[in-house]
Amino acid sequence: MRPFFIFGILLTVAAACKQKVISGVELENKLVKTMQDYLDKSGKKDAVYKVEDVTFYADKERKLYNCAFHVNVKAADVKLDTTGIMRADIPNDFSKVMRKQ
Repeated sequence: MRPFFIFGILLTVAAACKQKVISGVELENKLVKTMQDYLDKSGKKDAVYKVEDVTFYADKERKLYNCAFHVNVKAADVKLDTTGIMRADIPNDFSKVMRKQ
C-alpha cells in the first residue's frame, strides 16, 4: 500500500510542475510584456518605449518565438516621436530577448 501512496504523490508533483502552455491573446500579452521589460532595461535612458503589438511565429524546432513588434519611441532630447518595427527571438520560457533588428 505504501508504494502506491508514494507513487501517487510523485505523480501529482510531476503533473503540477509541468509548464502551462499558453496561446492566443495571453501569449501575445506575454510576448509584449517581455519585450517591454527588455526595452525598459536596455533601451536608451532618455527615450520612452511603448510596445504596441506583436506578430509572431512559433518555431518548434528551435523552441522560440520569431517576433515583429511595433514600438513607439519618444526621445525628448532630439524631439523624436516615431513608430517602428523591432524584430526579436524570444525563447519559450520568456527568459531573454535576442534582438535581430
